[in-house]
Amino acid sequence: MVTRKRELRRRYDLTASIYDRRYRDIQEKKYETILPHLSGARTVVDVGCGTGMLLSKLKGARLVVGVDVSLKMLRIAKKRAGPSLLLLADADRLPFKDESFDAAVSVTLLQNMPNPAETVRELARVVKPGGKVILTSLRHKHTADQLARWAVSAKLKTLLVGRIPGSEDVLCVARREK
Repeated sequence: MVTRKRELRRRYDLTASIYDRRYRDIQEKKYETILPHLSGARTVVDVGCGTGMLLSKLKGARLVVGVDVSLKMLRIAKKRAGPSLLLLADADRLPFKDESFDAAVSVTLLQNMPNPAETVRELARVVKPGGKVILTSLRHKHTADQLARWAVSAKLKTLLVGRIPGSEDVLCVARREK
């Protein structure tokens, strides 16, 4: 597992400089779909934030935190993330207390994780009761139903499950019950 995560970090460090050119348009479609589900969230963590494209769109939140395993991606994110806090950390071991955020977002991260169910549990851990966890994954790696099962196993209630129109991703929006 550690070897896989090291390889993931190495790969993203190598592609950081071209990531936006390669993926901006498709990422924008995903953000259009998930942003309405983040309205009202005052504290948001974007796990696997990459170059910070989503961070720059979270204008209504009081605290926005971006987490990524790639230092080179975070360096690019720093240029666009405004007042966001950026942290180099493992998505499976987030450096936050339980119930720290109103929302946790993971866009196109789960397909890279050795145990996606564990990652979803970690995202659920850092979200306050009543808060949301928003997950996307490449549909050729996972199904929307898999995302929903992982959410339920993390004691989340699914609110929306399906495909993101015009995208290669599936989506699950879930809420941590009180």
